[in-house]
Amino acid sequence: MRPFVSTLPLDRALAIIQTAATPIDVVEHVTLEAAAGRVLARHIDATLDVPPFDRSAMDGFAVVANDTVGASPTTPVVLDVVSTIYAGDSPGSTTDGIQPGQCCEIATGAPLPPGADAVVMVEDTERQGDDRVRVRTPAAPFQHVGRRGSDVGAGGRALECGAFLTTGRVGLLAALGTSAVPVYAKPEIALASSGNEVVTSGRPLGPGQIYDVNAITLKAVVEAHGGRARVHPPARDTLADLARLLDTVAGAHLVVISGGSSVGDRDLLVDAVARRGEILFHGIAVKPGKPTLFGRIGAQLVLGMPGNPTSCLSNAYILLVPLLRTLARLPAHRPQLRRLPLSSAVKSTPERHQFYPVRIDDERAVPVFKGSGDITSLSDADGYIEIPIGVGSVAAGTLVDVKLF
Repeated sequence: MRPFVSTLPLDRALAIIQTAATPIDVVEHVTLEAAAGRVLARHIDATLDVPPFDRSAMDGFAVVANDTVGASPTTPVVLDVVSTIYAGDSPGSTTDGIQPGQCCEIATGAPLPPGADAVVMVEDTERQGDDRVRVRTPAAPFQHVGRRGSDVGAGGRALECGAFLTTGRVGLLAALGTSAVPVYAKPEIALASSGNEVVTSGRPLGPGQIYDVNAITLKAVVEAHGGRARVHPPARDTLADLARLLDTVAGAHLVVISGGSSVGDRDLLVDAVARRGEILFHGIAVKPGKPTLFGRIGAQLVLGMPGNPTSCLSNAYILLVPLLRTLARLPAHRPQLRRLPLSSAVKSTPERHQFYPVRIDDERAVPVFKGSGDITSLSDADGYIEIPIGVGSVAAGTLVDVKLF
């Protein structure tokens, strides 16, 4: 055994990770349909006006605003209806325009006919036969009209390089006629578990063996936070096998290996990484997840995670997620919070910052932690609470902030 001499405070570990993380600079082009959730890799300037013409924002009648001065329910203005314009019609295709005293029936989204400068909603009118309409309210110039270029003007900056492409921003690109967009590539993340006892799902278990949980949970985390995950077969607890694994994943931006990062005789990951690069830290003052390793082999980062499933996944939420999002140039993750009373007291280790899984039940935070090796500690949870260093227990009824998964 090689016990930890000291452990690093969580905030210091996070600072080291962020300092070491270099945002990806590889650019690729994706179709607009695949662009949501990606990060724009260059500025986008508008090549046309949006909307590209003056258009009606309502179903109603396109009018000359000056014709409607003084209109009211008791003294309506009567106008001649000279045509009907629908969305998709070209301006002037169904009419040469309107003159004073005339109007056009118009649909939402249809181009404003020449001569018109306002739209009166159909609710403020009364039809008189096929060719006349009573207007019961005055219209201001450009009332209910979407002006050409009022959303985006041709030549203007539509989106800045580095913009996170939300659904709305993808919609803006669609309005500009964009079919493909340059985005930063997703960082390549290599995932593997280590341990003689770990077996890939689908194979029969031998004596003393367990299925590989961590590779599956870590893959889900990676792909939810901007990375492209590749899962490798488990490595055995030997320096030679770990060396072969590190050779195999040499092209990845980040390597995440669960197991082998603690202090037992077969916890050899720290030795394997140290022989090729440098250890930036080993051991964090958190619970669960104390035996966490972070290092660097050239430009490649290596994160050694605890082998216990709850410790591994807990640390993935706390350490891996911010690292991934920095590499992928994504905005910081801000989990949804619920402030709820704790249903029963929980104890903590005062020397470590603890992440305690809870389930939300009847508007209370119910502790569900069993043990670091029990995946149901998290599968039964809706989120977690944090208990800072120096706190040994939290009483029942205490209001706590639940960070939802």
